Amino acid sequence: MQVSVEKLSNIERRLTITVPANQLEEVYQSKINQIAKKANIKGFRPGKAPRSFIEKQYGNDARQEALSTVIQNSLYKALVENKLNPVSTPQVAPKSLLADQPLEFTASFEVLPEIENVRCVIEKIEKLNVEVTAADVDEVIEQLSKQFTQWKLVERAAKLHDRVVIDYCPIIDGKADEASKSQNFPVELGNKAMLPGFEAGLQEAKAGEERNIKVDFPADFANPDFANKSIDFIVNIKQVFEAEKPIIDEDFVKKLGVASGKHDDLQAQVRRSIEMERDRLVSENLKEQVFRNLLEQNQLDIPQALIEREAKNIHNEMYPPHQHHDHHQHSTEEMSAFNDIARKRVALGLLIAEYAKQVKLVLDTERVEKRILEIASAYEQPKEVVEWLSSKERLAGIEAQVMEDQVLDKLIEGLAVTEIVKTYAELKANTKT
Repeated sequence: MQVSVEKLSNIERRLTITVPANQLEEVYQSKINQIAKKANIKGFRPGKAPRSFIEKQYGNDARQEALSTVIQNSLYKALVENKLNPVSTPQVAPKSLLADQPLEFTASFEVLPEIENVRCVIEKIEKLNVEVTAADVDEVIEQLSKQFTQWKLVERAAKLHDRVVIDYCPIIDGKADEASKSQNFPVELGNKAMLPGFEAGLQEAKAGEERNIKVDFPADFANPDFANKSIDFIVNIKQVFEAEKPIIDEDFVKKLGVASGKHDDLQAQVRRSIEMERDRLVSENLKEQVFRNLLEQNQLDIPQALIEREAKNIHNEMYPPHQHHDHHQHSTEEMSAFNDIARKRVALGLLIAEYAKQVKLVLDTERVEKRILEIASAYEQPKEVVEWLSSKERLAGIEAQVMEDQVLDKLIEGLAVTEIVKTYAELKANTKT
């Protein structure tokens, strides 16, 4: 067997493989012999039909099987001998299939890019300093209690924190915009979900009342028909509801998963949860700064096969298959966004792996165990979660996260760090934007 390797680009290879004619013939004869032993041909006992009958009836199929077997085996051998690891399925194309002549074919595929040296020069880095306060804890508990709020219908005028159910219709150029009207729309006064002018116009509203509310829309509003305009809305108030929040007593605390029912234990649990989220967001902010530099300073050719694979993973994260989402409803812009994110993820993963190898980083198993325990501590049955996370597939993901953290630590080692003090609310707000 003869093999030549062409380097079409940093990530593309093409093999040209030539297999001696006698090798293909030997495999063909072996296939025919196997068929002959089992063939059931009318007029002959199984396995006793003349060779000419077998070849006439099964020869073409046997030759195709032989061709497939020879190509598969010779390609595998060529890849091993040349230490090539395709990341895409090799595209095989015959070059010569003449009878009694050597078999010649090509196999084209993508490989991982060659990365000689990972560069990452950073002059300074900003690190967020975020203290979790008692007010942050109380705010989360308040939000938890809202999930159990009951809404009671009232006959009085609406006030702050009430829920008002309305029908509304905008007036465009003196005419009702039927396409933009809404019915039985709930508005909770004070949560700032609507534009300020709209919510202000509902203050002291009563059921059965009709109001005309003028709203000033910002220039960057999503709907161009409304952007940078003052629009009148005809609003019919249908119902007013008053919030009945639960009392945060022992029973309620137990309902939130705190077995002791003690308010102090609830606060401690919420604080731990906030601090874990705080640490995650601070770490993500740090990673974004460092890994952005890593990507900018190391431009890579990325195999399309890896991009498509990762884009599919991103799609499934957003639209899990068990939800029976229609996978064919995405616009060109959405699919392009998936591919852009996938390209960055793949490039970053390759650079992190190569840098770890370059500086001889060894996975810190203690950090892996600590990460597993941290994740499990947020659940009611932590032992079961630890077992679940310790499976081979899930453990690999956690190990990758820890190695990413180790690479981050190494890259910022000795860097000048500017500390930025933020509140937890500011940290959450910045993350949303």
